[in-house]
Amino acid sequence: MFAGRPAFDDPAAEAAQLLCRLALVILMILTPAAELFSQGALYVLLPVGATVLLIAGWLSSGHRDRHLVAALLSPIGVAALFLVFWAGLSLIWAPFPDEAVARFVRALGTGVVVLLACAFLPERTNASDLYLLPIGVAATAIATVFLVLFGPQSFANGAHPDSTLAQRCLLSVALLLWPALGALALRERWLLAAGLAVAVSLAAFVDFLQIALAATALGAVVYAIATAEAARTSQVLAFIFAVLVLLAPIFAVSSLLIADLAQLPHSGPILAFADVAVAQWPRLLTGHGLGMAAQAIELGNLPADTPRSILFTIWYELGFLGAAAFAVLGVRVFLAAGRSPPHFAPPLLAGLVAGLVVALWGTETTQLWWMTLNGLDAIAFVLLYKTPRGKRPAMQMRDAEADQEFER
Repeated sequence: MFAGRPAFDDPAAEAAQLLCRLALVILMILTPAAELFSQGALYVLLPVGATVLLIAGWLSSGHRDRHLVAALLSPIGVAALFLVFWAGLSLIWAPFPDEAVARFVRALGTGVVVLLACAFLPERTNASDLYLLPIGVAATAIATVFLVLFGPQSFANGAHPDSTLAQRCLLSVALLLWPALGALALRERWLLAAGLAVAVSLAAFVDFLQIALAATALGAVVYAIATAEAARTSQVLAFIFAVLVLLAPIFAVSSLLIADLAQLPHSGPILAFADVAVAQWPRLLTGHGLGMAAQAIELGNLPADTPRSILFTIWYELGFLGAAAFAVLGVRVFLAAGRSPPHFAPPLLAGLVAGLVVALWGTETTQLWWMTLNGLDAIAFVLLYKTPRGKRPAMQMRDAEADQEFER
């Protein structure tokens, strides 16, 4: 008799493992690479990959519902829920409620899908899954270089970072680079990590997209510093973030006063922000309503050089309460990142800074494509966090203690 293959002890678990791997291939490789050919692929592939991941989680056992509730009731979750609540409440006084409601529903739906996908990732993912995102980022970066140099002009020419395939690809790899580097560093693939960083930097340099170059450079600086002192780095970054968000109108008005004293014309994004803060200061408390910033610029109610950064957008649309909630959320995230395990803190802090640089630069980061990209980035970081570390017992013990502190 021939010895046959032993039957699966748990067919549901085997199916769940297969579906989980399929979902991660869709999310980590196909989704970033698909942006080389289509601006709408991101909206399709992320929900598809997340749905497959949910099915895999449903087939496997676990108490992810408890983890989900605990995450929502944590300080970070409460701050996020209040920000969502205030954004939804602002729809009452939004001048264009139809567009605002549609935007709110799309953003909320994307957030729910990403949250469920993160919750239904296996408690301990396979170490081999860590290589999926580096493959996707490397393929996208290398293909972007070739298409910028030898591809059609429509691929690279455009006025804004969200108007061409090349610029979208570059912003995507600049953001996804950090969980990919964290994955390679965890597996101690230092040469591959260096090669991946060079490929992303080369792609940004070939197209000379300054925002991607700045995000990559500052993220690398934060990564290096956080490797030695993650907790202190997170505290400094949290303080800078809070100051930038809460004092943004004061900085803008100060620039207006300086321009008056120097008898300079009132022009430029900062001065446009200041003019709005002075002329419409009563609305700084509640804001003008969700989705109003872009609509006001298009209709001519705001000057064309009005900044499109996240600072102006959140103050103009959600006012002080929205900005305060956003500041609390960002501070909590930075501080939690500093308390996270040693393999996880540096890439997470670098990724947060890279994303913040893009948001502060003036790119329209309130658009759905950027929110969806950040959702993919969040799933990648959760995958990195849940991957077991194959280290010596002493190092495993230190990482376990750091895990407990991060959860607190």
